[in-house]
Amino acid sequence: MDEVSEKIILAQIREGNDVNFETLVTAHSSRIIGLAWRMVGNRDDAEDIAQEAFIRLYRDVANFRGDSTVSTWLYRTVSRLAIDHLRRQKLRQKIFFFRNNNEEQDPLELVADPAATPGERYLAGEAGRQLAKAMEKLSARQRAVFTLRHQEEMPLKEIAAMLELEEGTIKAHLHRAVRVLRKELKDLHGGLS
Repeated sequence: MDEVSEKIILAQIREGNDVNFETLVTAHSSRIIGLAWRMVGNRDDAEDIAQEAFIRLYRDVANFRGDSTVSTWLYRTVSRLAIDHLRRQKLRQKIFFFRNNNEEQDPLELVADPAATPGERYLAGEAGRQLAKAMEKLSARQRAVFTLRHQEEMPLKEIAAMLELEEGTIKAHLHRAVRVLRKELKDLHGGLS
């Protein structure tokens, strides 16, 4: 959706046309749920986070100034909600020894290359499971920064603006995340350089 269409839709929503809000949700939901899923590692939690982000947008649409696009606003909101979720989850694990359900299919397996051989698909699935397990070792902020940089391919400057952090802080979180992942994934394909 281009910026002009988005501004028209936002104006119509402000005038009470709620049908157009559904247009925004439809346009952005798959990317927003995907981002949340990559950050929290659970489809149900990702959908809850995305839903909360859309609820916040709906509630605050009258105050949406248009300084950024709706997708940027949603990415920022989802990133913050996911970080908060991961922090609460970590606290819950410490206090209640809560365990996640590890039986769910990894999201990386769902996008397997259809032309790959069964062996290649198995190795890709195994690599995805190992990456998901290694990502659990990261702090919530490191996980968010790594996901935005390497899975969403966002520039560091944009991530810094989105998370309202200095670019140097983003680089530090990214460096720490990569260091942890290299350590955790050292046995994968003979180690990382």
